[in-house]
Amino acid sequence: MSNHNFSFFELLFRQHGNELLAFASQRVGDAAEDLVQETYLRLLQHDNPEQINNPRAYLYRLTANAAIDYHRKQLVRNNLAKQVSDFDNLPSKLPIPETTIESSLLLQRCLAALETLPEIQRHVFLLYRVDGLSYAEIAEALHISRRTVERHCAKALAHCFALTEYDNT
Repeated sequence: MSNHNFSFFELLFRQHGNELLAFASQRVGDAAEDLVQETYLRLLQHDNPEQINNPRAYLYRLTANAAIDYHRKQLVRNNLAKQVSDFDNLPSKLPIPETTIESSLLLQRCLAALETLPEIQRHVFLLYRVDGLSYAEIAEALHISRRTVERHCAKALAHCFALTEYDNT
């Protein structure tokens, strides 16, 4: 910003600062000083402030718009406050640490159980459960019957379940 622009803003502030503060106080009460500062920040964003025909009217319009924005924000805050009375006691969507640890241990047991499966059962099971292939797609890809795929998956699941339950007790 050039020195010329700075002096222009300083002049506007000295000429209209107090009346804008009174105007803002009527609209937003105790937040008036912040609102006037917001007005001047908005004015600073103007490309050519010297080309404004009526700077005083422009400042009033900026202040009124800032007041409207302030009230809109307050409405949003109030609506949120009505929906949630105690923000500090909101339940988290994240699991509690104990659940995270238990899940991690269970995953480790499942992976260890998978390692003890015969290779064909492990491969079929992973194609079905991890890759999301259907029994028919697996049967076609591996050139085995659909019923054989079902048996491999059932045996693998039973095996993993038995090992993870056994380790859990």
